[in-house]
Amino acid sequence: MAEVFDEELYDLWANLPSEILSLIQTYITRERDYNILRFICKSWRCTIVLHRQSPFPIDRFGLRSPLLMSSQGSRYNFFHPLHHAYYMQFPELSEEKIVYSKDGWLLVRTGIVHMEDKQIFFFNPLTKMRIDLPDIPSYHPFAKFSFSGLPTSNDYIVVGIEHCLNVEIGVVKFGMDNWQIDEISLEERHSYHVSSNPVFLDGCCYCLDVNGKMGIFDPNDVINSWKIVGKTLWRPRWSRNSLFQSFMVESDGELLAIFLTNDGRVYVYKQDKLKFDWMKVEDLDEKVIYLSNASSWVEKGIVSKNKIYFPLLYDDKALVFYSLCTRRFHSNGYDFSRNNFYDMKYLPHSSWIKIM
Repeated sequence: MAEVFDEELYDLWANLPSEILSLIQTYITRERDYNILRFICKSWRCTIVLHRQSPFPIDRFGLRSPLLMSSQGSRYNFFHPLHHAYYMQFPELSEEKIVYSKDGWLLVRTGIVHMEDKQIFFFNPLTKMRIDLPDIPSYHPFAKFSFSGLPTSNDYIVVGIEHCLNVEIGVVKFGMDNWQIDEISLEERHSYHVSSNPVFLDGCCYCLDVNGKMGIFDPNDVINSWKIVGKTLWRPRWSRNSLFQSFMVESDGELLAIFLTNDGRVYVYKQDKLKFDWMKVEDLDEKVIYLSNASSWVEKGIVSKNKIYFPLLYDDKALVFYSLCTRRFHSNGYDFSRNNFYDMKYLPHSSWIKIM
């Protein structure tokens, strides 16, 4: 008796979420079985790239999931949310620092000696393409960076910001030969210490202060548009629940601020667009937040939901996430649940990247 083709069942397999398909691949060890997996259906064959044919080895983990990229000289470790580490050599980045990442591109800064001008360029780790930008003058060591638009377009904007006694903001656009740098004098008794990468939203840049205040400016008119809004959320103090790190991301046109304290407490706030006040967020619905010092963003989760991935490792191998459902830290592949991150490794020089 001939088998009847079940089109509905076929569609279920063909439309299997990439995160589940990625998890299945971790149990495949033989090349023969790996090839069979690719021939299940056309969509699987397009998603699963042969490891030996791939110019970027982590293709086999599923490229639609972000990867945390951490450096050790020219060796870069890649951590997948559902897998352990994988590493690659990038001689092009042996003495460089990744300062931002977006749309599969890295923004990389060079310059080991403090008094030297700093080279800065875009780098695509998949294609190895490099696009140079004007050097940053040595006396402007910007702490945080961001860029809008693809580096291959002719309308991108790169911004850098630094705080000292005053705030310094640098802007470079496509076709410019030098950075445009503006210094903003702060009013007496006012301080501003940028804590995360600027976020582009509706033509402006938003910069989170370490205490929760917001700096806003138009990159086309920095001096006349700069302002500080909002109220202080955190007061500097030496205690167990003092602030360890803060981040800011854009989600569906809204700004989210995430604060991590030394004792492992996590607070999420959403900004009121009219009053610039912060409102506490208790649930992310179906979203997942990926945070690091060089790049952060929000995505709709498929398997993982209502979670925040920090640049934290458990057992030097597995990424750690914070669940807003349990209010505790967990890791895929390890059966643990904790209310702090004391024995976990924090990766300060890391960046989330999504290979496009």
